[in-house]
Amino acid sequence: MRHRKPASFTLLLAALLGSCSDDQARSDDRVTLYEVSREDLPINVKEGGELVAVNEVEVKSQIEGSATILSLVPEGTLVKKGDKLVELDVTDLIEKRASQEISVEKAKNALEQARTAQQILEKELLATLNTAESQRQIASMELQKLLGAKGGQGSEGKNADMVQRLRELVNPPPSKDGPTRASDQPTKKTQLVGQVHPQNYSGLIAKVQKLLTVEGEDGDPLKRDMGEMANKILQQADTIRLAMADLKVKEDTAAHSRRLAEKQFITRNELERDELAFQSQASKVTIAWNDLELLINYTLQRDKIEFRQNLENAQIEVARVKAKNDAERKNSQFDTDAKQKEYEIASDRLATLNRQIENSVIFSPGEGLVVYSKVSRGRGDSEPVEEGTNVRQYQTIIILPDNSKLKCRIKVQEAMVEKVRRGLPAHISAEVRPNDVLTGRVTYVAPVADSASRWSGNDKKVYTTEVMLDGVNRDESLKAGMKAAATITVDTVPDVLTVPIQAVRRDRAVNYIWKSGPAGPLAVPVKVGANNQEKVVVLEGVSDGDMVYRTPPGGQADPKFDQPEAPLPEPLQEVSGDEVTSDEATIDRATSDKATSDRATARSDAAANYRGRGRSSKQYAQMTPEELGEAKSQLSRLASSMSNWMSGERLERQIQKINAIVNAIDQKKFEEAQRLRDAMMQFSGGGRGRRPSGGRPDGGRGGE
Repeated sequence: MRHRKPASFTLLLAALLGSCSDDQARSDDRVTLYEVSREDLPINVKEGGELVAVNEVEVKSQIEGSATILSLVPEGTLVKKGDKLVELDVTDLIEKRASQEISVEKAKNALEQARTAQQILEKELLATLNTAESQRQIASMELQKLLGAKGGQGSEGKNADMVQRLRELVNPPPSKDGPTRASDQPTKKTQLVGQVHPQNYSGLIAKVQKLLTVEGEDGDPLKRDMGEMANKILQQADTIRLAMADLKVKEDTAAHSRRLAEKQFITRNELERDELAFQSQASKVTIAWNDLELLINYTLQRDKIEFRQNLENAQIEVARVKAKNDAERKNSQFDTDAKQKEYEIASDRLATLNRQIENSVIFSPGEGLVVYSKVSRGRGDSEPVEEGTNVRQYQTIIILPDNSKLKCRIKVQEAMVEKVRRGLPAHISAEVRPNDVLTGRVTYVAPVADSASRWSGNDKKVYTTEVMLDGVNRDESLKAGMKAAATITVDTVPDVLTVPIQAVRRDRAVNYIWKSGPAGPLAVPVKVGANNQEKVVVLEGVSDGDMVYRTPPGGQADPKFDQPEAPLPEPLQEVSGDEVTSDEATIDRATSDKATSDRATARSDAAANYRGRGRSSKQYAQMTPEELGEAKSQLSRLASSMSNWMSGERLERQIQKINAIVNAIDQKKFEEAQRLRDAMMQFSGGGRGRRPSGGRPDGGRGGE
């Protein structure tokens, strides 16, 4: 059996439900509605980050290529100078060292052989040159022997004496005994004597004087000592003189026999015998004179030419041997130098391997708290190093920070980065000390977006920003690596209308808000101004006291507003059909060139931003320890940002240059660090030199 509820109970229940509904609505309105009012709007940039030491020592791998970490000192360990920090796997290097030791021995043996061969060759070349010099001296002596020594080197007889005796032979004095009888007058049988008269050979004197003359030599050849030439001429002259004396005797005998025969004192046979002896002797005289003429005209002339040619050939041979020796000596020296270079290269490589093997165990360069470095895993991901991690050469493994001076490193959103500039004041709060607010100032703003945000696929880009904490962390209660947040005050806008930033919605190019009105929620377009991370200034569209919704009210469709007209691009010029193809190619090239130019401009602006914000004009030698630490941090950030326009081996080389500067600073080699930095900044456009338009800092082409 069912019981009906009284009507009064039903009315009471309805009243209670209505009252609850009104209270809930009022509560929801308080939560979702915001009353517009005037206030001073501080423009703050607040981001979370971590504390970083200004001065820190980076422990890096010195192993070529990559190496695996075998052991690591636990993170957070307080180490002293000389404590073992890291041990790297160098098994491959040990094997390479064994092979390199063999290569060094081979190169050393080859060098010793080359040096020995060079010594042997030098002796052979000396022997060859001595032989050529000896032949030249012999040829000179032979010619001197023929013509006679110059300057009276050991003989009293001179060529002039020989010429005088020859002249006396050719031009004898007249005989004092002339023919007195008829029987002494010349007959047919005595005509032969006249044919060999010495004056017929008077022309030989001039020929002898010419024969004694040597072209190109100074001095009188007649003053030379008598040589073989003079001896042979004198010998033949003596032969002629004896023959002519014997001819005179035979002539007198024949003449006497003719007188006796006329008186028939001797027989005819005896007369003919004496006349035949006279004629035979006359022939001998003629032959002797002819021999002298042949000796002067041919034999001695031939000897002179032959000996002079021998001397010239010997001199040419000496020059040839010297030139050949020089060429062989240079070849031998080149071979020895090449072997020396190969040995030095092999030795240097072995020394490098030994040094790297020694560097496989890394010891602490000083006191500090061990902090593990992070290793990039690609696409912006990174994680701390650990045993088994592969690290490349010059990659940081451990950081030993100096916690006495700290800075806060944050990531500023792209929308706010233009408002942040160097020198702005900031407040820092660390999670370990939440009730303490520390002061500081902005010291660095990255010129380009952080590489992690570029690779993460997120549309929001962030820029690394650093805030230097005021004072010194003497008790070191704050340590590098601790979580912290920095609030940077960039500006304050006085007496403006503000609404919560989440209340402003957007329909394409129009900003709007939901305002509460008598008829319910109403979408109203607004014009906005400055904003911080919580509120935004509304310049037009709301009034003081208006109630706006923090979030879109339920049950309302998204409004659609009339959009402002977008500007139209300039129309292309009309072209003929024949020009379309070439003009399209021109437009394509222009578009490509513009993109390349835009990238180059962006890189140039980024470099200028870095030089303006992050690079000190001080020399390294003039910097304080805090400034040196800041300089090293700037270099590290520059190395990270270089991946925006470099890649591959060129990027690796630039990173190595930056690491070399940091290492020089760590070793207090400030002049070397300054030189390397100036050279690098000039390369990147920081010096007087400029890169070509559209070119990359690494010399490649844009468009990657």
